Amino acid sequence: MYAMTPIYIPLDLQINTLLKLPVKSLLRFRSVSKLWSSIITSQQFRNHHLNIASSSPPPRLLIAFEDFYGAKLLVVSIPNPNVVLSSSSSSYKDLSLVNIKGKIVYNAGRGLICVGAGFENVGICNPSTRQFVHAPCTFSVGYDPVGDQYKVLALDDLPWRLEHKIVVLGGEETWRESPCVACPHVVCTKGLYMNGTVYYGAFMKDIDSPHNSIIVRFDVRSETFNIFNVPSKLVPVGHECMWKERGWSATDKTLINYGGKIGVVESPSVCGFRLWVVEDAEKEEWSMSTFHLPESYVGVDFEVMDTFSSGEVCLVSKEWSDPFCLFYYNLEKKSMRSVAIEGLPISDFKKIQALSVTVSDHYESLLSL
Repeated sequence: MYAMTPIYIPLDLQINTLLKLPVKSLLRFRSVSKLWSSIITSQQFRNHHLNIASSSPPPRLLIAFEDFYGAKLLVVSIPNPNVVLSSSSSSYKDLSLVNIKGKIVYNAGRGLICVGAGFENVGICNPSTRQFVHAPCTFSVGYDPVGDQYKVLALDDLPWRLEHKIVVLGGEETWRESPCVACPHVVCTKGLYMNGTVYYGAFMKDIDSPHNSIIVRFDVRSETFNIFNVPSKLVPVGHECMWKERGWSATDKTLINYGGKIGVVESPSVCGFRLWVVEDAEKEEWSMSTFHLPESYVGVDFEVMDTFSSGEVCLVSKEWSDPFCLFYYNLEKKSMRSVAIEGLPISDFKKIQALSVTVSDHYESLLSL
């Protein structure tokens, strides 16, 4: 019997191989050896792995079923239906489920999601590692690519407080005040994270005008606020401001990433919807386009979810059923397709009246909370 000669595998080859593996496998392979554990848990490896994942489309699809009354949130991560020509049906068993005591997904950014229920049960979740940490009064999570830091921006827009606070994940873990030049303002939309910046729609009171429609820009690295004014001529007829109709119902506008520009898309009504794009914030130059739904979808009550890396706007019918369907509207081709996703464990949510759904692109992250 001859003793087998140990096979030597260069360290750089081991690392390059590990970088190609999904998060689920990497979490399991931490127990292979102390060397692999130190590699996989290192900050440099985590960042490199996420950068590779985010530069190799398509990303995964994150779907959150939100039960407002039951304080229950089901988060599902699945492969993205990469069908661009026609309607289709897909069945998935590769699911990562996270049950969270909360009600709302505020926003998503670089593998993390910000969830909460008003001022209670709020925190940050990594669906890939199934970790969740609590935080008070959270609104948006953003990432500083230079300082390699995740920061949470909390906006308390109660009239008697109007506070803005920041906390660094994995840092000082204590909230601190963040002065805002656009105060006082009232937040009207969910936050949109894009390229080191968090954006959200709001209005602020002014001496000359009862309400000014604005988009607030929060730079995650410098922790500074700037505002984009929404030209008054763009405010739809019957609206008190860009975001809300008279009577102050919930906003029908969603901020989206439109090819690297800030877009504002309204929920489709009757047969179509409008899209506003910020072409030049400083000069207050905006463009507006109108899109019409195919005849077969006219009258369907849709909600806007997000804009995907494919350049499509994702819509969800407010009267959804099982199997769950996503509708993709291609803004360039002005065409629409649907994807029926079978196998989602949504039986507990089927009879809930006060239900909301959030859909967005998702990149797996090894970040430990």
